[in-house]
Amino acid sequence: MFEIVNNRQVIFGENKISDIPSLLKWYGCKKVFFATYSSSADSYHKIAGLLEEAGIGHVCYDQVAGEPDLHMINGGRDIFLAEGCDCTLALGGGSVIDTAKAIGMLAVNGGNVEDYQMNGKQVTAVPPLFIAVPTTSGTGAEATKTSVVLNNYNGLKKSLYHTTMIADIVILDPTLTTGLPRHITAATGMDALSHAIESYVSLNASPLTEMYGLKAIELINKSLKDACDDPQNLKARGDMMLGSYLGGLAITAGIGIAHIMAQPLGAMYKIPHGDACSIFLPAAMELNMDHAEARYARIAEALGVAEPESTDQENARRAVARVRAIREEIGAPVCLAPYIKETPDMDFIIDTVKKTTGHITCNPCPLTEQLMKDAFEKAMEQ
Repeated sequence: MFEIVNNRQVIFGENKISDIPSLLKWYGCKKVFFATYSSSADSYHKIAGLLEEAGIGHVCYDQVAGEPDLHMINGGRDIFLAEGCDCTLALGGGSVIDTAKAIGMLAVNGGNVEDYQMNGKQVTAVPPLFIAVPTTSGTGAEATKTSVVLNNYNGLKKSLYHTTMIADIVILDPTLTTGLPRHITAATGMDALSHAIESYVSLNASPLTEMYGLKAIELINKSLKDACDDPQNLKARGDMMLGSYLGGLAITAGIGIAHIMAQPLGAMYKIPHGDACSIFLPAAMELNMDHAEARYARIAEALGVAEPESTDQENARRAVARVRAIREEIGAPVCLAPYIKETPDMDFIIDTVKKTTGHITCNPCPLTEQLMKDAFEKAMEQ
């Protein structure tokens, strides 16, 4: 048994942001809550101009500084309601998209975001139309029903989610990513690769998530270095956008020990999420090896490093080596040590992981305290 939630419409291609006004008009939208990473960005001004020409009003929300937190989302909800908005548009990376999807949900369901994140409040009303326009290729947030939020009061980074929170329409326009700095291209790319690999070996993998994951791995493997080295390469940028989106679809199968560690430790030590995934991914593959050898061998095929005459174990090892090579090629982080200046309190780390991601049961190797400790130690040594 499995369940997958997909977007209603996905539009891919250069300059496809020009479709936004006609889409909003078709749905009868008149006032847009427009969440963006920067109100000075060229892409924001272009879309805002298109909205104005079409006679569609909007309010700009550019208060997403870093990863989403309670104040960003609750504050956005207040503006959405005060301005009488009837739909949500997100232009940005995963933080902006996650913020926007939570704001749209809160606008019609009431309460504060922490009610849903920490206290089990249920979503009972369908959010207004939501269009997601990613400007990075990594989080896959446009393809998921999940919003990852930092709780300002207890310091935990924890998800809230509901089937209806997924974007109704996704626009994948590779021209929006050509201005990304190399380090962000690298970090978000490693996040996308982590989604694809961890979902493929997940105990909850399905034929659909496997298909999405393997294609994402193939696309990212062949395009991430080119996207980093040549930012204006639209073919590479487009392949990364598709790889990221497909990785987002695949992660429906659930995350593994790389994300289980990366999410809470990223919050604890102020490590950008993609960088944390980059550090933990090869270690996670090694720790899961005995429980998912054949699957890692299939991943080696998608990475282009499998040898037909080799054993699954040999090809699985090649997959790990290829991931390490990708990381090196793009200059992504390989070790936790530069981020941790004091002697880590392992009991506190384990307790934090348990509170945030310790409920996850789809990692191939059973999620024990020892596995968490082993992952941390490997990530410190790499």
